[in-house]
Amino acid sequence: MVNVLDKDKILWYVMRAYKNENTAEDRLSNETYGLEYFIPKQKVLRTVKVKKVFFMVPVIHSLVFVHASHQKIVDFKHNYYYDLQFVTWKSGGELVYLTVPDEDMTNFIKVCKQADEEVHFYKISEINKEKDKINIEKGKRVRVHGGPFDQVEGYFIKVAKKRGRQLVVIIPDLLAVSAEVKPEYIQIID
Repeated sequence: MVNVLDKDKILWYVMRAYKNENTAEDRLSNETYGLEYFIPKQKVLRTVKVKKVFFMVPVIHSLVFVHASHQKIVDFKHNYYYDLQFVTWKSGGELVYLTVPDEDMTNFIKVCKQADEEVHFYKISEINKEKDKINIEKGKRVRVHGGPFDQVEGYFIKVAKKRGRQLVVIIPDLLAVSAEVKPEYIQIID
């Protein structure tokens, strides 16, 4: 979270593309005007004309993470795609922009993009609510050494209805992602 004092500092801003995340993705990926971005997606099976087809769809509709300075995003919005909106709230009378630290975002992206492993997404409201859900307090902060999640930091915990222990990476106040990881790759860092 940040209130914008340094408009030139590059951060991961949490944003919404209310009209259409596909259009936002097209505009953000433009070679000339585009910005670095990430849209968490998951594979879903849908039926199209009697055939079952896998599609990649956003985990949370309209959610987009943009990595740029506040000023660069504002310029992009005014000149190229206005429907992209900052996620903000008021705190103590000040407008606060929701941001994600670079290290947390790097870990989150690395787990999300792992096509070889089964990845699961959770809303923050699903964490610590019931005893059959994830309980982060019982988890240990860990770093993975080796395998597909090499150098990713997160929590190593047992997730209900999953056989092995899961590496869980959290974007505070927003989203969590988990994937199974072998215990021999784990180093406890807390």
